Amino acid sequence: MSPAEIVIMRNRCAESRDPTTKAVACKRSLLICAALQLLCCSVSGAATQPASDARTLSVTVTASEAPFARGIDISPSAGEPTLGDFENIRQQGYRFVIVAGWGGVNPNGHAHAQLSRARSAGLLTAGYCYLNFASPLDGGRQVREALAAFGTESTWLGFLAIDVETSAWNQLSPGLQSDPPDAAAQRRAVARIAEAIQQAQQMGLSAIIYTKKDDWQRVTGDTQQFRSLPLWHPKTTGGDDLNQPDLASPGYTFGGWTSRVGKQFELDTVLNRPSIPVDLDVFDLNVFSADGPNYRGAVERIFAAD
Repeated sequence: MSPAEIVIMRNRCAESRDPTTKAVACKRSLLICAALQLLCCSVSGAATQPASDARTLSVTVTASEAPFARGIDISPSAGEPTLGDFENIRQQGYRFVIVAGWGGVNPNGHAHAQLSRARSAGLLTAGYCYLNFASPLDGGRQVREALAAFGTESTWLGFLAIDVETSAWNQLSPGLQSDPPDAAAQRRAVARIAEAIQQAQQMGLSAIIYTKKDDWQRVTGDTQQFRSLPLWHPKTTGGDDLNQPDLASPGYTFGGWTSRVGKQFELDTVLNRPSIPVDLDVFDLNVFSADGPNYRGAVERIFAAD
């Protein structure tokens, strides 16, 4: 599908007279168009981007409509839990699942099944893309790899997290590995992050940043360029209290952020039912796209359970 055809599809969405259905219809149409483009690119070998003026849709939701909730994030190591497994996860009080799409080198071959079954079990879903700063693939291409792994489940994602970390040392450029890191390498890394964010937004997805202070400072030189984006913060201090530690405190602040919307508070744990490796998270559910077709029903189920 050509960029011109995508613009026509978006304009038709904009002409809808029903403001309640317009957001869902537009987002679905944009993501379906994007998926078709990804399919065409995989056949032709090209990496064509969608129309650059696509916009991320948003709907304001009050705090009372979207509570804080616990959830999990998983990677390929979790395999393909069954629908019953995800129903057990929901019964244990977890309300969302965030799934890896791209690990910096390889896609998550289980991503589509993980997302589909989690969503069918009544859980909110989102995804993340681990950025490789040593790869010849730019940030946009790495996001497209993640979306290709998600497949049709991209339509239902509450957000896409751009994962900026140093846990895979070989995925850092030599300049980022040096002590101190090379400033030019950091500028290139910032540009790669910006490419990834732009691609996610062009695909109609809300973008957030996953990172912690030490990683952010090494990779970006502590840039504040992305401080307006929501932060998903890996930090065990303060347990599942989303407000602790206080990012406004001089000892903890970085990147210009003074608050977080998500916190990864327990790393590398294993659930009992099912026995799969996960990280535990707490999120302000406002960050999940309120215009997404999975959002309203999932939040209503959360209220019913709580």
